[in-house]
Amino acid sequence: MSGAAPARVAASGKRVLISFGAGLAMGALYWTWDLRAPAPALLGLTGLLGIGLGERAATALGARIASRGAGPRPSRAPHTTDAPGTASGCNCLPSSSPR
Repeated sequence: MSGAAPARVAASGKRVLISFGAGLAMGALYWTWDLRAPAPALLGLTGLLGIGLGERAATALGARIASRGAGPRPSRAPHTTDAPGTASGCNCLPSSSPR
C-alpha cells in the first residue's frame, strides 16, 4: 500500500462514523418528537444503496472513458540539442534558441 492509502482509509472511516452518528441523532429526534419516517426503512435503505452503487459506477465509467481518450503514451519524450548530427538512433529535436 502506498502512503496515501492509509490516510484515505482513515478519512473514509471518519465519514462513515459521522454519517452513522448523524443518523442516530436524527433517529433520536424522530423518536423524541414521535414522528414517523417519511419512507419505510427498507425502501430508504434500498434508495441509499442505489445512490452509492450509481456513484461508484459513474466514477468507474468516467475513469474508463478518460483512459481510452488518453491514447498510448510515448516510450521516451524527445529532447532538444544544439549539436547537429548527434548519434544515430537519437530522436533529438533541434534547439529553438538562436546562437
